[in-house]
Amino acid sequence: MDSYFRESRNIELSILYYVETSIAANWSNVTVVKRFLDAYKSSLPVIAINLSTTDNNYKEVGTTSLYNDYIISIDIFAKSDGQRLDLADFIMDKLKDGCTYYTHSQTSGSPETLTRVAGGYIHVSRFSMNSRIDFGEEDGVDVYDRFRHFIEIAVRKN
Repeated sequence: MDSYFRESRNIELSILYYVETSIAANWSNVTVVKRFLDAYKSSLPVIAINLSTTDNNYKEVGTTSLYNDYIISIDIFAKSDGQRLDLADFIMDKLKDGCTYYTHSQTSGSPETLTRVAGGYIHVSRFSMNSRIDFGEEDGVDVYDRFRHFIEIAVRKN
């Protein structure tokens, strides 16, 4: 029996898959993880992607149909300031065009293996933040936080 995920999880996994495959096709030795804390367990450079919030708004007055804007947080942990800028530009360039929405499922015999089926499109509805994270002086800052960058976007499924 297959276990299907709801829209929020499918949005997160679709964005993660898109960035992961885009990075793998164009960069070497860059790890993409789902959980922020997993970034600290991988070798630099690392990109952590997760769905942080969902904004729900009625499509029109008097209806129960909603627009769901999914807020995606992307943390970049780079080896240098130049690499931080290059990765941020690359990710923004890829995400601006949107990506395929996949419905994901897992099989009971192998829950760690996901099956994905294309089922729509995800487009960016808002670019909220694209900024360096500055912790002050470099000497006292952890190597993972020395060249950090944060991107936040809102996406919507078509």
